[in-house]
This record gives sequence, C-alpha cells and structure tokens, in this order.
Amino acid sequence: MTRVVLVGAPRSGASLLTQLLADGGIESEWAPPNSLEVASIAEDDAEARFVLVVRRPLLTISSSMVAWQSGRFVSQRGLAGWWGDAWSFPLVDGWERLIGAPLATVCATQWAAISEAALDALEGLPRDRWTVASFEELLDEPETELRRIAADLGLQWNGEVPNPIPPTSTCVTPPDSGAWRVNSSEVAQALELVQQTCDRLLAAVVARRPEFVWHDLESAPIEATRTTKPSQGTPFASAHTPSVAELLQKVGVTLAISTYKSGHLILARAADMVVDTDFTDLPRPMGIAVSGTRLAVGTADAVLVFTGNPGLGALVPSQRLVDVAYAPRSVIFTGDISIHDMAYGSDGVLYFVNTKFSCLCRQDIDYSFVPVWRPSWVSGLAGEDRCHLNGLAMVDGRAKYVTALAETDTAHGWRDLKGIAGVIVDVDTNDVIARGLAMPHSPRWHDGRLWVLESGKGALCTVDVRTGAVTTVATLPGFTRGLAFIGRYALVGLSQVRESVFTSLPITETATERNCGVWVVNTESGEVVGFLKFDGLVQEIFEVAVVPAAWPVVLDAGDLTQGAYVLPDAALRDVVG
Repeated sequence: MTRVVLVGAPRSGASLLTQLLADGGIESEWAPPNSLEVASIAEDDAEARFVLVVRRPLLTISSSMVAWQSGRFVSQRGLAGWWGDAWSFPLVDGWERLIGAPLATVCATQWAAISEAALDALEGLPRDRWTVASFEELLDEPETELRRIAADLGLQWNGEVPNPIPPTSTCVTPPDSGAWRVNSSEVAQALELVQQTCDRLLAAVVARRPEFVWHDLESAPIEATRTTKPSQGTPFASAHTPSVAELLQKVGVTLAISTYKSGHLILARAADMVVDTDFTDLPRPMGIAVSGTRLAVGTADAVLVFTGNPGLGALVPSQRLVDVAYAPRSVIFTGDISIHDMAYGSDGVLYFVNTKFSCLCRQDIDYSFVPVWRPSWVSGLAGEDRCHLNGLAMVDGRAKYVTALAETDTAHGWRDLKGIAGVIVDVDTNDVIARGLAMPHSPRWHDGRLWVLESGKGALCTVDVRTGAVTTVATLPGFTRGLAFIGRYALVGLSQVRESVFTSLPITETATERNCGVWVVNTESGEVVGFLKFDGLVQEIFEVAVVPAAWPVVLDAGDLTQGAYVLPDAALRDVVG
C-alpha cells in the first residue's frame, strides 16, 4: 500500500483530509512534525507520496492562535526560558528569539518555518511524488477535490462525502465560524514579517495548480459590529447578571473594555435590561483614557484618539438610536512600547505608562513619546521592560502613583520576582509606599482613597498611602486587571490566566475557577453584586473604563467617516446647501 503523508500547517485541513481520504479507501497519515521531516521520510520510503495542505495564511495563523490558547496541543512543557502560552505544535529553530513576542508573531513565525521546511523538501522531489490540497476547496467541493488529489497521486478514491461533514478531533472552532476575525488585526501585522514565505508558498502552489487562488475573505458588514453578539454558540459568547444591565441603564453609561489578545475594543452598553457587547477590531488595544468627548486607546504601536459627537450618531446603522458616535480623530505612532495605563491630565495632555522603556510619558505630536518620570532604581531608558511599570493613578488631574512588578534594572528582570516584589511608587517623592505585592495593576484614586488590584491574588484592595498597609476588599475568581468606578461600585476586569503563563502565583495555586469579564463589587461591603462574563474566545481583559454615553459606537475609518464632517459651531453657521 502506498504511504500517503500529509504536510502543511493547517491542522484542521490535514485532519479533515485524513478522515475523508479514509472514507474512500486511501489511508494517510498526519502529525504536526511531518512537515519538518519530509526529507527523511522520502529518503526512508522511496514510494511515499506527499500532500501539501494549504489554506490562506491569515486564516491558518489565526486558527493556530486559537489552538495555542486552547491548551489542547501543547508539545513542550517546561521549556527553559519560555513564558506565555505553553508551546504548542512543533518546536522550530530559533524559538528562543520569540520569547516575549506576541502570540500572533509566534504563530506566524512557526507557520513560516513549517512551510519553508516542507517546500524545501518537496521541491526537491519528482513531481509525481507530491501534490497540493486546498482546505477551502475541500470544504466547498469536497468530492471534486478528493478525486483530484487521488489522481495526482496515482490512486483512486471511491467513497461518499458525508453530509454534513463531521467535525474533526483537532477542530477548536468550526472552519466557517468567522473565528479568524478575532485575531485578524494582530495576524495582519505579523504577516508582514513572513511575507516572503507567503509569496513563496503561493508561487509553489500555483506552479502545481495554475487555477489556484487564495479565496477572498469577506469584509465584516458594518451591521456585524453594531449588534449584540449572541451569548451562546459564538466565539464572542458572554453572559451577564441583570444587575449589570440595571446599573448601566440607571446611570446612562457604557463600559469600554480592551482585550489585547483577541484584538478588540468592546463597548458594553445596556437597554431593556440586556447588556449588548459591540466589538471594534484594533491591533492589540490596552490602555484606555476617557476625558470629556475624547476616547483614547493605546494599541500595538500607536495611540488612537476618537472624539464623541451626538449628531453623528443618527447616521450610524444600529438597532437603537446611537446617542454618541466616536469618530477617529488622530493617530500618533509611538512604536511598540508595550503601552499600559493611560489618563488625561487637568492640563489636557495624555499621559501613559511606557512599559517597554520603564517610564511615564506624555503624548506629543512631534515625538514617539516624551518621558516625564521614571523610577529611581531604573538607570536609563532602554527598551527592555526592566521592571514592568504598568499602572497609573491620577490625583487632582496629575500623575501621582504608579505600579511596577519589581524594583529591577535589568532586561525583564521582574520575571523572576513577579509574584512577590510588586511596588507602588509616589511619583512626586519617588518613595515606594508599598512593597511585596503580587503583581499590582490598575492603581486608581477614588473616594479619597488609593485602590489597587493585586492581580496575582485576584484581589481588589485599598492602600494607606501613609503607612503602606494594604487591605483586601474583595477576592475575585480571576486575574484582576482593569479598574473603574461608578459611585460605590468598582468594576474590575478579570482574565483567565493559566498556570503556564503565571506559575507560582496564589491565583494559579488554587482550584478556583478563573473567569474572564468584568465583576462589579460594592466597595462598602466587599460583596460581588454582578458580572459580565465572557465564555468564548475573549479570555483576557486589560482595561475597563466608563464612557459617558448610554448607547455609543466607535466608528471605523471608512465610508461613514469619509462622508461625515465635525465642525465648530461658528463654522457650521457658514455651511450652505
């Protein structure tokens, strides 16, 4: 019997092809390392035939990210020096250079290494020993694709395609679910790093199949980002208690939530006692700052500023009347500085924590960033994330307190101390007012007190700024990060951290279920009074902010913004026609 080996990065495509070929009497084998071992397999078995399974790179890499995050495909546990999601699928040469890189970059680099290795070996084989299979064609015209593959290999496929095609064991989300959109902005950036491999793969495939094209991706219609994501059965699943909807409706506000891994700014707004979640694609959004009509979001390499306008809302397709539409107004590129907390000062200037360069900065249109303060123990500016400076609390419109994970002055030196050496620092005096915290984040000054999240304990705390005493107000079921207030209620972001990411933290050493979402705590009693919980692909929260609008939207740059003009009142009086 001819040995048929499937290679290529799309795990779901290879797994599905194995299943369907078997239905027609052709036994094949697939395993993630096969692509790296084509040459040795071909040498050991001169009769072996190979099928290169291909799928559009954006979809393949996005799917790989989902698989990594699922924890189902871990291949390397305890990999020396590695941190973040546990290494999944084959270990590729140069993996050490990916330590600390965004998951999209890791998956794109891994995909490129697998694809290059497979192409290097296949292109050295006779043409009759390998062919190409399209994952998209396998879904659209499975019988035609299966017969073509078999013919190319000199075999016969005699079977029937089941209807519907059953899911494979490697499938995390259905192939046509649109889950790729969750990571699309991050993957688009990562693809720039591997464009040469994309071009080579397409050229190699077209050489074997001249009719081959990458299937176009449909753009998400504007309505898809203007309506509620159903709470069940989608990658954006969420659920909430009635109390959350009641709070938002009574006060007439919306929560802005950033989730950098899935690449979205989420607006959680309420009507008819139901919370609606509106998703806007942004590249790795983190810090959020709200002041008056301005909404600023820190992203992978820039700060985006939107301004709210009530009149513009009437033009937005929506199931409800939009009271404020936030239109994109400016983009200032910062470079990749791992931007964290942001806030507007009373001087109207945007201040932000530059985690990569270990300093507090202000925004300036002429520069990537302008440092205004750095911890006394950090000897100079270096893009090395020396102490993981992350949080910022404003008092009376001025930067007053910051948080860091350790008092270290070496590249990533905080990692070895991440759960035991967190500090809160007074910016005015440079004094450390509290030490020994478990990964402190999101310091906030509210109701005359300093609040902070001890993320490593899942705790909401207050801090006595004179003595440094830390008092736990509530312990929550997740990694706490992102904090805002509505009166006496604290709105706390929770993330589903895994042991592989944050080992030896109190929160990962308990059996308590870890959740993702926003938990509402009564600060007077410490009681949890409600939550908005994400159950799908949204697994982490960075920031939570309160937006002063009942049903706002954030406009993407596009048709609506191209034809909408916001002018001062004096100029509006001169508009004719």
